[in-house]
Amino acid sequence: MNKQKDVLRTKYHTIDKRITLAAVLIAFSVLMPALVHDMKGSRDLNVLLITLDTTRADRLGCYGYERAETPNLDAIAAGGVRFAEAYTPVPLTLPSHCSLFTGTYPPYHGARNNGFYYLDDWNVTLTEILKERGFMTAAFVASFTVDSRFGLAQGFDVYDDTFRAGEILKSFRSERRAEDVFNSFSRWLGDHSGGKFFSWVHFYDPHLPYAPPPPFQEKFAGRPYDGEVAYMDHFVGKIMDKLREKNIHEKTLVVIAGDHGEALGERREMDHGLFLYDNTLRVPLILWAGGHLPEGAEIDARACLIDVMPTVLDLIGIPVPEEIQGESLAGAIRGKKRKQVPVYIETCFPWENYGWSPLSGLIKGRWKCIKAPKPELYDLARDPRENLNLVQIEAGIARRMLAELDETVREIRSGRAEGRRKLTEEEERRLRSLGYMGGEAAAAKTSGPLPDPKDKIEDYVLYFRGNLHETRGEYRKAARLYKEVLVRNPDVPNNYVNLGFLYAKMDRMDEAIRVLEKGREKIPGSPAILSRLLSFYSGASRYEEALRTGGMILQLDSRNFDALFLSGSIQAKLGNWEQALGFYEKAREIEPENKTLRRRCAYTMAALGYREEAFQRYRRLSAEYPGDAKIHKELSEIYSHTADWEEAAASLRKALELAPAPEMCHDYAILLEKTGRLEAAIKWLRRYLEQSEEKNSLRWKKARSELARWEKRMEKK
Repeated sequence: MNKQKDVLRTKYHTIDKRITLAAVLIAFSVLMPALVHDMKGSRDLNVLLITLDTTRADRLGCYGYERAETPNLDAIAAGGVRFAEAYTPVPLTLPSHCSLFTGTYPPYHGARNNGFYYLDDWNVTLTEILKERGFMTAAFVASFTVDSRFGLAQGFDVYDDTFRAGEILKSFRSERRAEDVFNSFSRWLGDHSGGKFFSWVHFYDPHLPYAPPPPFQEKFAGRPYDGEVAYMDHFVGKIMDKLREKNIHEKTLVVIAGDHGEALGERREMDHGLFLYDNTLRVPLILWAGGHLPEGAEIDARACLIDVMPTVLDLIGIPVPEEIQGESLAGAIRGKKRKQVPVYIETCFPWENYGWSPLSGLIKGRWKCIKAPKPELYDLARDPRENLNLVQIEAGIARRMLAELDETVREIRSGRAEGRRKLTEEEERRLRSLGYMGGEAAAAKTSGPLPDPKDKIEDYVLYFRGNLHETRGEYRKAARLYKEVLVRNPDVPNNYVNLGFLYAKMDRMDEAIRVLEKGREKIPGSPAILSRLLSFYSGASRYEEALRTGGMILQLDSRNFDALFLSGSIQAKLGNWEQALGFYEKAREIEPENKTLRRRCAYTMAALGYREEAFQRYRRLSAEYPGDAKIHKELSEIYSHTADWEEAAASLRKALELAPAPEMCHDYAILLEKTGRLEAAIKWLRRYLEQSEEKNSLRWKKARSELARWEKRMEKK
């Protein structure tokens, strides 16, 4: 752990020691007896955080949506505390979760967008604080957007981010349904419900494309987003049932929060991240603690996701670190009037993803002000749907709020300056490649002012239509629209990546590579372009160009998993085992749970002659994944290299039992012959010749000749 985090923790523990007997007596004397009863025993509670990705508050029954079917969330709200007006500071998954876990705004914690940002480990997270207090910690997440590599795994004993079985390289299309997330959580809870725990369960289902499974698909025909929310609600209910089954439902503080909303076509924004309107910023926030909190309470005081961390700590009696920018909501829960606190909001998504101006804003009292090339001001009390921009009519208020916004950003950053170490040269290179230094977005290629996202909505819709065609498999239509978007916005890396990826799906790999090479020429040093180009070069066996590209990526970001893994794989294919192992081991530091990577490391160690270490690693893998045929097959190959034919044959037999394949029948026959079991070898070689689809290939012909020789040997016996 770095020195800066130690400094923060020293400050934190200093606060802890300052809790005097007098302070405790004052606190108890202020609270009414009924409220003391409400909070009784809260220090001994487990903490369960459930985050609902892409969930609008106004699409839940407990928030007034009459067409909702969210009985479980509604029941939790009825038995606990619901915040009527809760905001995310940023309508994007990774930054919003980082704000929730650190209690700080994005300009402080440093994660400003999805993709190439990390929550650096100088940040102190809710998880780390609870772990230090003896909580078991476990996370079960549903989307690559919050994969462990992006830094949210800090403090977790278990971080389950396995999205698809056998997936080697994850992408932003990697996700899993609520059912799979629940099953993972349920298995873990079954083994760990006896001790005090903090667990985070992340559901991703209401994210595009909306495709609820049966029976929700049929029941919500024409309303797929509502169907996804209802499906997710079903598994929220199953989580609560699991707590009751384990008899810990009255010992657990349950916090349910959305990370951001969804525009659903309002103002022609289909998803989220482009604008800063309430449809993507207002989120559900519900707390429940089985008799430890008021029941059915609705809190009108405005809340923000940065308030979640201090609230949890406050409710369970743990001091809140000084650096936290959020404020505890515990007082409001106890009935104390909460002072209206301004909420800072931002999105860097328009600039990084489309080349348009980033947006920031401030919500204070009844007013929301948005800083943009064309500023906006809304009276949320009179105009909750933000239809009337008052920036001209209320020019004085707009000027004051814009000035206060600038001061707020300075204050947020000044807290960061006190709390963090100096950026390394590598981090500065990475932020420059993303267009950021000092928290400001800067146009690397565009001269003059950046366009307002509001003025580029036609381009956005054009891209979205292309994406819709791609999702439906209508690749030619998608390509036409993606090309038009690229012509209109040639300085945006993602436009080259989208078109290149589409060509690859169309088996037009040469065109895909040419598009990305053109993008690299236009925008040198773009991580998005280089990462995709690396994978395409590797897939096309253009290894020299792939290694060169991987080197460029790792200069920008030495933690880039894909660059490390693919560089290691290429070096292994070239027989450069020492270099391969170096890349693989660095990749393991980022994703130690990756099964395929662990196999590659073990195999590479065997190739380098470290066979005992390789055997140990394979044995651990075999124990963890007894049903994985590849592990046994590779173990057989290593035993073969040591001429241990008996062990080689035994390992390959296990692989055959798990995943029968004609080619393995061939290899197994060869091993049996080497162990002297000629009759069995003949049987398995015949099976290969009968089942193989590679008839008349060189291997098949050689096997037929070999079989003839073996049969003659048998006749002589």
